[in-house]
Amino acid sequence: MAAIREALQIASAIEKLGVVGYAVSTAMLPLDLVASLAAEQRRREGVGELVEAGTGRGAGQAVGAAQRRTQSSWFSEETAAERHYLAFAERMRLAINRRLFLGLFEFEAQFLHYPPGGFYRRHIDALHGERNRIVSMIAYLNEDWTREDGGALSVWAAGGVGEPVEEVMPLAGTIVLMLSEEIPHEARVAQRERRAIAGWFRSNPSSTQRVDPAR
Repeated sequence: MAAIREALQIASAIEKLGVVGYAVSTAMLPLDLVASLAAEQRRREGVGELVEAGTGRGAGQAVGAAQRRTQSSWFSEETAAERHYLAFAERMRLAINRRLFLGLFEFEAQFLHYPPGGFYRRHIDALHGERNRIVSMIAYLNEDWTREDGGALSVWAAGGVGEPVEEVMPLAGTIVLMLSEEIPHEARVAQRERRAIAGWFRSNPSSTQRVDPAR
């Protein structure tokens, strides 16, 4: 029954992704998995494995409080919780490819921790000129979140004109899909600790002249 429910939710989310470029699905992740992922993130916080997150990559990477105040840690696949989440992401990848023919090749993910006052200003996820991140997937790990806690995800329509078209509360188990090159979004200032997983489904830009690993 749980597998059927998940398959239906995935299909519905992908349908909306294909039409408007983003989709929000509440209560998609089982709460026991959410709790295990949150516990792993807290463990990493406790041992100092989360580092101040920047923008960009390699020589072009920058860390600056004006754009982003959050900490991150890449998935290691060493825990059962991470492996279960990556298995979910693989089911999502296969379903997106079957329905939208995007040629998604692999998935990378990282834990994100926003301290009180944390935020990420409006941005898009694709790296300029790279075309390697095609679909973004955000998962939220926050139980008992209220509007007074802030930290909503503001989502703009493709092109980013006008006001946001949706404000998403970062509730435990919620999944957000977005076309990485088209959908601007912003994590509003959080009034309490805010936990999430950011992930990106990638194409395969590697060639005989250029190798492009996930990170």
